[in-house]
Amino acid sequence: MEIKYHPIIKDPHLYEISDFHYHNDLDDCRKSYIDLTLVRGLNKRVLRFMEPKELSIEVGFPLSTGGMYIEDISSSGLERINIQVDDFEPTHGSIRFVAYEIIELQLD
Repeated sequence: MEIKYHPIIKDPHLYEISDFHYHNDLDDCRKSYIDLTLVRGLNKRVLRFMEPKELSIEVGFPLSTGGMYIEDISSSGLERINIQVDDFEPTHGSIRFVAYEIIELQLD
């Protein structure tokens, strides 16, 4: 099956992770999120993943996850799971999870 990359960011595997923040809302899981800050040279992007689930972080994180990709899996039919973050390289430090939605936060 061909991967349908999410258009929010081109080639996320070329970025380094400078910040990873997981917020777990204890009252409403729909308000939980992961903020992932990606940096490539002077380009800095902050992506928010709403309702993250199934988070796994491999030993070696936060070293480069050279194969990170963000996939649009909205056609999978899974309830409230539309985004998948995964890694196509067999390197250490990969992060993997699924989420309901992804948005880009504006930097001040």
